Amino acid sequence: MDLTSVLSTGDSSSGTETHHPTDYVTDRLKAGKETINGFSIRVRRTTSEQVSGVIDRGVDELRTQSEAKTETGIRERLVERAANELCERVLDQTVDELREQSDLYLNIDDSFESFLRRYNMNATRLDDETLTAIRNQLASETAVSTDELLEQFVADDSRRPSAESDASSQSDTSETVDRALTEAYSHFCAELDIETDQSLDRVLEDALQRDAVVVGHALERTLTEEVPQIVSDQSRDVVGTEGSQSAGTQSSDATKVLSDRKAGRPAAAMALAATALLSDDVVGDRALARTLPALASNLTNGGSGTATPERVLFKLLSNLVLETGDGSVDLAALRSQSTGSLVLVALFVANFIAMGLGAWVSYKRAPPIPDEIRGPDGELIVTDEQVQLGKKAFQANGLMNLGSILGNGSYFGVDLTADALALKAEFMREYYARQQGADSFDALDDDEQAVIAKRVERELDADAPEGSVAQYSAAEVYAHHRIRDQYVDRYYGGSPERGIPSKFVKSVDHAKRIADFACWTAWMSHTNRPGSDHSYTNDWPYVPATGNRPTGQVLVWSTISVILLIAGGGAGVWAYHSFDLAEPTTELIDVPSPDEVSITPTQYAAAWYVPIAGALFVAQALVGALLAHYYVERTGFYGIGDALGIDIVSLLPFSVSRTWHVNLGILWITTLWLAGGLFLPGLFSDHDPPWQAEGTAALLGVLVFVTVGAFTGVWLGTHGKLGAPEDGDLWWWLGSEGLEYLEVGRLWKVGLLGGFVGWTGLVLRSVRQLDEPLTGLGHFMTYAGGSIALMFAASMLYTPETNMAVTEFWRWWVVHMWVEGVFEFFVTAVISVALVSMDLLERGDAEKAILFEVFAIMAAGIVGVSHHYWWVGLPDFWVPLGTTFSTLEFVPLVFVLYRSFGEYRSLKAQDEAFPYTIPLLFIVGSSVWNFVGGGVLGFFINLPVINYYEHGTYLTVAHAHTSLFGAFGLLALGLGTYILRVVTPEAAWDPTWFRGAFWLTNVGLVIMSVASLLPVGFVQLQTAYQDGYAVARSLEFYEQDHVQTLLWARTLGDTPMILGALAFTIGAIRHLYAARQSSLVPTGTNSSTSKRANRGRDSETGRESQGDNHPL
Repeated sequence: MDLTSVLSTGDSSSGTETHHPTDYVTDRLKAGKETINGFSIRVRRTTSEQVSGVIDRGVDELRTQSEAKTETGIRERLVERAANELCERVLDQTVDELREQSDLYLNIDDSFESFLRRYNMNATRLDDETLTAIRNQLASETAVSTDELLEQFVADDSRRPSAESDASSQSDTSETVDRALTEAYSHFCAELDIETDQSLDRVLEDALQRDAVVVGHALERTLTEEVPQIVSDQSRDVVGTEGSQSAGTQSSDATKVLSDRKAGRPAAAMALAATALLSDDVVGDRALARTLPALASNLTNGGSGTATPERVLFKLLSNLVLETGDGSVDLAALRSQSTGSLVLVALFVANFIAMGLGAWVSYKRAPPIPDEIRGPDGELIVTDEQVQLGKKAFQANGLMNLGSILGNGSYFGVDLTADALALKAEFMREYYARQQGADSFDALDDDEQAVIAKRVERELDADAPEGSVAQYSAAEVYAHHRIRDQYVDRYYGGSPERGIPSKFVKSVDHAKRIADFACWTAWMSHTNRPGSDHSYTNDWPYVPATGNRPTGQVLVWSTISVILLIAGGGAGVWAYHSFDLAEPTTELIDVPSPDEVSITPTQYAAAWYVPIAGALFVAQALVGALLAHYYVERTGFYGIGDALGIDIVSLLPFSVSRTWHVNLGILWITTLWLAGGLFLPGLFSDHDPPWQAEGTAALLGVLVFVTVGAFTGVWLGTHGKLGAPEDGDLWWWLGSEGLEYLEVGRLWKVGLLGGFVGWTGLVLRSVRQLDEPLTGLGHFMTYAGGSIALMFAASMLYTPETNMAVTEFWRWWVVHMWVEGVFEFFVTAVISVALVSMDLLERGDAEKAILFEVFAIMAAGIVGVSHHYWWVGLPDFWVPLGTTFSTLEFVPLVFVLYRSFGEYRSLKAQDEAFPYTIPLLFIVGSSVWNFVGGGVLGFFINLPVINYYEHGTYLTVAHAHTSLFGAFGLLALGLGTYILRVVTPEAAWDPTWFRGAFWLTNVGLVIMSVASLLPVGFVQLQTAYQDGYAVARSLEFYEQDHVQTLLWARTLGDTPMILGALAFTIGAIRHLYAARQSSLVPTGTNSSTSKRANRGRDSETGRESQGDNHPL
């Protein structure tokens, strides 16, 4: 609707009475039916939709006419003709030509169809009264066309010099209007204390900074008092001059606007500019810019200089056109590109360049593996080949999921680095005690112990060797041999009390090599890095007997991180409100029933992912319960194995079970995310690309095959069925790589990477048929999914021979970039798409929010990976970098918290008829846990001075469960529930299963965290600080009575978690079966599901039917 129609007080010709808009607004405000904030939001939304509609039509016309001209062979002359034709048409076109052109747009039916398409309306769902009202309104609006306004503008312009008296009269009238408008404008600005001598965009920006109520009152007074007075005065002038004009030559609205020629010129000038912008001749040329002087002359009357609002608007328009590079106007570019997306890409590239340089420096400064380590008499103790073989044996036997190395891995067994370092100090003390004739170090008196302890600490605080050969003292040689003996007894002979079955490592030689590898990591943790006074691992782990303590750098940057947290949190709150990010609506909305949504074959195929993911979820929960029980009964499972005559620990050792548990969690979450990515684009379109459904089904088959193969390979490889490391790399390719989170064999990784790439291609095919720019919601979701594949590719950059420190660099590159980078990107994109599809958020607002949140995530999350590099032997410059950026990772989580508040308010605002309550409930839960697990617990354990003692304890377990399952798992369950809700007929939908799954899993996670994981972690943290890290990770720690009680308490959380997984899976199977049955109902039945059967493929043509579209 144009401005003239909006301000008209009535239309007697049409027989309808239209209330003045200001009266309508005032009545609703007084009646309490509308708030000023709500009204302003509606106005902005309507304006945005109208502008988008104009741009869309202009782009379509440009595209159509450009293609036509290309076909006729005159495309090369388009640029030259554009300026000439535009200027001739604008300045010299006759009235008849303008009227002929306007006839193309006066067809009411065309306008009616365009109106319905613009607002996604279906004529069959509107009653006759509504349709008639729309047609009448469109008829009244088309009574005055843009071309008629331009016609009168040109005619007035040509007649202006002919009559001196007319010019004088018009000047007086226009000056009166100008003064009145300027006065009203000045009063409005003065009331808000805004300077008027600045650009309109600046005035609007200043107004938005004022209190909304104050602005609303000022606007209300302007609209209800001053502007009506101007209109009234102008109407009296019009009445006095209308007698000399012939009746009926112009419509009433046109007469009101154009009876005063100069008063009409601003409106006509803006219409002329709009026509030029939408003209096909504007492509790639300065045609519009050439018309601006003529427009300016007519608008400003030769440079009057009076700062009326119209002139300010025109100045804004002129600057927009003239400041776009070379003066050309490329509407397609304006529509598809944004500064925000370019900044985001630049930030992404800059981060990767920085991390690439960091990778190169880390590789160059990685802890060396000495070619040889010799004793004081020159005897050979260990070689680099033996250390390398020990690393391979460590990975092939899955020891990173039985214990850990450099603090990374499982928490069930010891940390090999801390264990070897503590044993080394202990055996060195024993060596010197025996030199003094004592049987043990403890048999010496205090003074003798102090002397020996100081000597051991001084020997361990040694500088790195200058050459490729390292030198051991006699005490170190003795300690190294003793550690080898212990590891042979533990890992080859077996240690049932530790949950290690006999011959867990298949040979004595392998056990010795694992000891050599552990001793090398202990060596780099006490040997000073060249040019530094601390070790390669920044003096981690804390083992009091070795002299390792937190460095001054750790303390200083911990203090800085607290300052950054306070400043960053405040900046996050300020930024969230300053950028005016839209939140989901809190109004009661009327969403079409899922039965009215078109379901494509691809969406049906994607729905099959849901029960398969549910089955993986159940398996993960059951294996997790087994792992939790192994902590309290390391030789069996409730005696079931003894009753059945099965050695459960040998059949399913902790290392294999934990590998399955961790990877099952990643797989079922990823599977549901893949399903969501394949399903959601279908809500924007009623048809699939060719072979899309078949590709979706094939992808699911590939994922199932790779999963079964990978998990079988892990079991075979860990049990030594795929050969020993010295015999080749078959264990590496088909078995287990032995690195936490990335355990599956390299061949299966290639298959998974291919699956990710295939998924990205499938989603991109669906998104490309949507009419949206590259920064649209569908494209964002594709970018996020593609980033997951890109990060996963980094797991191909290391081999079994790669230095362990460098291996950890790339391993954390994948894991961290996933969970704290691209996963958050994907979460933001998918939640936005889901909220838009539920009609809870405007599409443009969602795209703006995605850009902002992803910018914050990428700004901190990528370099934030470096907090994993503090203690693994990488250069110490990662300490300040990791501290700074991991602290700033808290900032985007502030936005997540705000988003969760908005989602919850939107959820509470809906009634029982809202069909997507359960999916929205999962989304709200995901946002809350994202803040709690990723933000609160994540920041706490990432303070360097706390992480020094906490690294590799149960506090990390609490952080992992609350952030991975809480943030990403709940979102995945929400996506699965949303998919099932859309494909399931209304009559068959039963939310009980999914509501039960939500509450059971959340209650289970709370109990698990509060009753077990966090308490054990805090006790472990205290023990690490008081007695050393090796003690906190020892078997003796876990066997304490109070720790055993806390470990048993985990059962209280595991039980509802398992029940929740079962509820979700059973519900998924039942609803997918109902959806399948509905798709098989014969055509012609009267059931509600028969409509769904007709929305698959047309039985005659084989094409997807164009059923009722989704609200999108």
